[in-house]
Order: sequence, then structure tokens, then C-alpha cells
Amino acid sequence: MREWEPANAFEEYLGSAFAAGDLVLCLSMLRHAEFALPITPAAAEGREPAVWPVEADDERTWLLVYTSIEAMRAGTGGAIRHCRVVSLLDLAAAWPDLRWGLAVNPGLPVHFFLESGAVARLAVPSLVQDREAEPESGVAVVQKLLRPRDAYAYLADGGSRVSGYCHHALDVAHIATPTVLVDALGQSAEEMMTDEGSVLILRWYAVGPDLYRTPYGGVDEETMAAVGGWVIEEPPFVGMGLVPNVDQLIREYKVDGVELPYGAEISELTIEGVERRLAMYDGDSGQWMLVPDAPADAPDQETGPEGL
Repeated sequence: MREWEPANAFEEYLGSAFAAGDLVLCLSMLRHAEFALPITPAAAEGREPAVWPVEADDERTWLLVYTSIEAMRAGTGGAIRHCRVVSLLDLAAAWPDLRWGLAVNPGLPVHFFLESGAVARLAVPSLVQDREAEPESGVAVVQKLLRPRDAYAYLADGGSRVSGYCHHALDVAHIATPTVLVDALGQSAEEMMTDEGSVLILRWYAVGPDLYRTPYGGVDEETMAAVGGWVIEEPPFVGMGLVPNVDQLIREYKVDGVELPYGAEISELTIEGVERRLAMYDGDSGQWMLVPDAPADAPDQETGPEGL
């Protein structure tokens, strides 16, 4: 082990927790940390693309990060002096191989080796874990793009159940145009957009968060097992709980026949970037009620539906 002194208060607290053997506290600190991801001088100057810094042992290939620039320089004996600053969420979104692990501060006294499944669960906790960590945050709002024919089926037949993938509404709230939203979610514009260039959005409160499973998994049995997951999907499936788009950090969930709650809504996001609510679900009658032509207001993210 190389000599090393903590460069900041975070590293001091992390070192104390490590010395005390408090792994839970260590992991909770790493969840929200920023890391130095080593890059070459040429990559730092923009003369070559950045590549993943890795080392391999008999167990697996490890992706290397450090808790500060000072830790990176100490851990590499000064051989590496340039880096990108990333979070666990950034790493999860672009994770190169589910069979790899994450080495935090390798070669230093305070170090951690995490399998990809641990990285995924730290970076992208489930809705249940989110609610337990921040009970005051209220009920999460999720949404799902609807194909035009599926939206028509809801309105015509009074459909009240939803299956497949949905996304955390907070993560897409900044996206204001249909084409950008479809691209951010890695979906097909031809399939999802109307003839007028709009998209139709089903949005609702995620009542019963245990029904909204984070899709940890892979593209085959090997990669699913590597992340300790339960889902196998075709590429470009990420398997770390995020949509397959390294430029967008959007959490996704998989549901199976979940009953929509009272107040679920179907809205249209037009090509001009205007969102209009088309219908709201009345749980008492089991019907979708058309609403006047007016801009949509997002459900209250703080309090959730009445009584929750």
C-alpha cells in the first residue's frame, strides 16, 4: 500500500468509517460521491478519445476510480495526473461490461472493490429504497410513452392497467420536445410519434412502489448473473436500471399489469413543445374522462395523491 493522506473532509470521514469496519456507512458515502476517472494527457487535451482505465487480475477486470485527484496521483505513484470527474450514476449509465467491477482507490489504504451489481444498486436504488431514504419526498410520479394506437385503446376501452417499462418523471421533466424525449428514452420515433409529430404520455403516481421493479439484468444469462439481475433484454439494454442513453440519466422501472390510480393522465407533447392534457382516469367509474383543451400541469411531486 502506498502512503496517502486524506485530501478533504470527505476522505477523512470515509477513512474513519473504513477503519471502523462500517461498510454500510462507506457505501452510503460513495453513493453520492464524485470520483476522479483517470485519462491520458492526450485525452485531456482532446487529441484522442478517453478510454476506460482498467486493470485485470485472476478474478475480473476492474474499472479504476479515485475519491480525489490527490488520491489518484498517490494511487498511481504520480504516473497519472489527468482525470474526468464522474459520479456513480454517470458510471452506471455508461458501464462498459457487466462482468467488470469497480475498484475505488486501488493501491491506497482506504479502498473498495465493488461488483457491477453493487454499483447498479448504489447508483440506481429502487423506488422502495428511495421512499425509505426520503419519506418526505412523497409518492413518485412515473410516465410511459404510448404508441398512438395504445392511447386510443385506453380512451376507447377504458383500460386501467399498464405493463412494460416506465420512467421517473423527474428525470425527463427538462425535456420539452417530442423528438428529444423519444431519443432520450432510446425508443423509435416512427413507432411512438403521431402523424403531427407529437408524442402521447401516460403519467401516474407510482402507488405501491414494490410493484415498480428496477430492471437490473443483461443481454444474456452470463451478464444477467454478473449484475445479480432478473431481466434479459436485447441490446442496447443497459441492465443497470437506466435507459440506454449515456447522455441522459433516466431511471426506468418494469411493471406487469399494474392498476392505474385515480388521477392518472394521458397528455400530448406537441412538436411546438406544448403539453396538453387529453384525459384523466376516474377510478370510481373505471373510465377515462376527456378534459378541455388546456396546457397540462404535472402532478404534485411533493405531496402525492390525496391521502398518501
